[in-house]
Amino acid sequence: MENFLIELPIPSMGATVAELTVIDILISAGDEIKKGQKIAEMESDKSAFEFESPCDGRVEKLMVRAGDILPVGTAFVRLYTSDETLRHLQVKESSSPQKLPQNPATAKTTPVISPAVSQVSQSQKPNSTVPAAALTASTSSLLLTPRAQKILSDAGVSSDVAANIVGTAPGGKISGEDVLKYLDEKGLKKDAAEKSSVTTTSNHKDMQTVCVAGIGYAVPDHVVSNKEILKAFPTMTEEEVVKLTGISERRTAGPDETATSLAAKAVRQALAQANIDVSEIDGIIMATLIPDQPVPSMASALAKLLGIKTALAFDMNAACSGWLYALEVGRAFICAGTAKKLIVVTAELLSRITNPKDHATAFLFGDGAGAVILTDADGGHRLNRLKLSGDAENFDAISRTGGGASRPMPLPDGRDRDDFYIKMDGAVVFKSAVRAFADLIEDALARHQIKPEEVAWVVPHQANERILRAVSKRVGIPYERFVVTIAKYGNTSAASVSMALGWAAHEGIFKDGDKIIFCSVGAGFTFAGGLLVW
Repeated sequence: MENFLIELPIPSMGATVAELTVIDILISAGDEIKKGQKIAEMESDKSAFEFESPCDGRVEKLMVRAGDILPVGTAFVRLYTSDETLRHLQVKESSSPQKLPQNPATAKTTPVISPAVSQVSQSQKPNSTVPAAALTASTSSLLLTPRAQKILSDAGVSSDVAANIVGTAPGGKISGEDVLKYLDEKGLKKDAAEKSSVTTTSNHKDMQTVCVAGIGYAVPDHVVSNKEILKAFPTMTEEEVVKLTGISERRTAGPDETATSLAAKAVRQALAQANIDVSEIDGIIMATLIPDQPVPSMASALAKLLGIKTALAFDMNAACSGWLYALEVGRAFICAGTAKKLIVVTAELLSRITNPKDHATAFLFGDGAGAVILTDADGGHRLNRLKLSGDAENFDAISRTGGGASRPMPLPDGRDRDDFYIKMDGAVVFKSAVRAFADLIEDALARHQIKPEEVAWVVPHQANERILRAVSKRVGIPYERFVVTIAKYGNTSAASVSMALGWAAHEGIFKDGDKIIFCSVGAGFTFAGGLLVW
């Protein structure tokens, strides 16, 4: 039978569904496919949808990419088929494919990096040396570590001299020690460069780094399985919950546990790793959306619990992006000389404000805490400037309207009790998160002039496994390089990035020189992302 070319559209899922998010595409150009074969996974309003081919055929061209959010009816794929029932979808082979509207920030095409390429990029010997003289000045300057950039700047020496320096740091990078050795050999001034360990060059704001000296995380002992929550939802299954969220279980605090006590566990772990006594700490920055009490701050309560008498202490709330917001504030404080050693910590007991009868949120949230010690010390893991932003257009997509000054307490008859639980518009959050995560990762790549294959790990907010898989496809970083802990701990809001970082550090998966990208989206919406070099 004669083959003809058709454009297969994204099918409708009902009158109320206007658009779908492409989670994964399971076919490629040139593939032979069968009728009923699963060709893509999609999502709409928290409902998973498997797109199956309505015919046998050969794929001519894909017209979308994973992570796209598209109106129903958008052309998904061009394929050759002999199925006459689809003749109404036939297109002329010379006609131009449909162009899709794209976010200008993410319109560029990012190649998918294969595992083989990933292995090659991480197989460099840690102490290999690269003769910098063989590089151009612009290329060699990219090989300078933040400390090396700082030392050259303080010495009044152009970074172009990097072409004459042999790099001995991981990946052939030129370290601060390499630069100091070169300056000494050439008899150039280096005293000012040796006095400061924090990059403060105004022309290199993205290179202003501080040291992450210690990392810790903590979770309650009590494990709550999906099966336990499903008792309130007899029409749902464990398989469905895992498929939609990626969550199998979460931790919840007991009646005698507080967010402050959980935070203290994470902080003590971080202090021990940093080998820093609590008496050396200059301040505590606490990120949380549910402190143990509104006044005084939870940071002050933690200072008292830890025995810190004189230190700056305050709370901040940027919801799920809160810890990264706090991390950037801490980095800026150290760069400005406000402090030398800071605790940046987060703790969330979301189980206290999760409605056990709301199927949209009952399975999502858990409790946990995470912390790092930031210092002005030389070396160590280097935290670069984080990008903070937001989008108030969807201000109420995630909210808890009760408990503030407008309504500090429920009405006596309890009819507004649900307003004291956290609520979420899943469809809006999902679509916004896919876009925002991808934008944040691509922004970090662009700001630091690194390629997707150079990223060792992405440590994202643990919002939803399907979101993260879509983001992975969109930015071209294999999902295997995403640190994902949502299956064990659920979504712990501001604590999730810090807990994922703490878990990965504890497991020892990071290697010297690894480039680690953070990204988070929180209620408001708040966005945060950036680079940590291990």
